[in-house]
Amino acid sequence: MKVIITALTLLIWAQADAQDSKQMTFKVEGWSCQGCANSTATALQKIKGVNGVKAVFDKSSATMVTDGTVSEEKIKAILAGLNFQAFFEGDEKIAPLTKEETSGLDIRVVKGGDKIKFEDYLATGKLTIFDFYADWCGPCKLFTPKLERLIFEHPDLLSLVQVDVVDWKSQMAKHLTNKYQLPALPFALIFDDQGKLISRIEGNNIEAVKSAIASK
Repeated sequence: MKVIITALTLLIWAQADAQDSKQMTFKVEGWSCQGCANSTATALQKIKGVNGVKAVFDKSSATMVTDGTVSEEKIKAILAGLNFQAFFEGDEKIAPLTKEETSGLDIRVVKGGDKIKFEDYLATGKLTIFDFYADWCGPCKLFTPKLERLIFEHPDLLSLVQVDVVDWKSQMAKHLTNKYQLPALPFALIFDDQGKLISRIEGNNIEAVKSAIASK
C-alpha cells in the first residue's frame, strides 16, 4: 500500500509540474517531526490554485506547484494557523536574545516540570508573562524569542517567566490542563501587576500577546 501511495504522489506531482505553473520553495520553522511536515503539506494542498506540495522535514523546506494565484501571505497564514512559520527569500527569523541583551531584563527560567505558585513569580509594578514550553516543542522555539524581544522592547512594563513543562505527564502540564485547559504548546498566561489573569494565549501568536498588553 505504501508503494502505491508513493507512486501516486509522484504521478500527481509530475502532472502538476508539467502544467503551466509556478513553483514556490520556502523554509519552514517549527517542525519537530515528519508528521509536522505531512500536516503542513495536507493543509497547503487544500489551498485553491495549489497543484502539488512536497514538505521535507530533514530539509525544513516545502515546495509547491501552483497556478500562480497563491500568495506568500496566504501560505504564511496557513502555516501560522498550524503554529509553524514560513520563510521566503528576504524574510528574517527572530533570534533569541544574547546574554548581553538579557542582562538587566526581568526574565526568569523555571525548569523541572514541577507545579509552581504563580504568585511567587509575579513582578512588582509590571505585567508578567508566563511562557510554557518544552525542549521538544518546535513552535516554542519560534514563540519564545518573540516574547524575549517584546521584553527587550518594554523592560519597564513586562516580566517574563519561562516555564519548562518537560512533558505531558509532569505536574505542571497536569495543572495547566486542569485549571487553564492547556490545548498544546506553546501556551502563555499574562497577569497584571495586581496578580489578576488578563489573558490566555494559545499557540505561536505574538500578536495576541501584543493586543493583550496594549489593552492595559
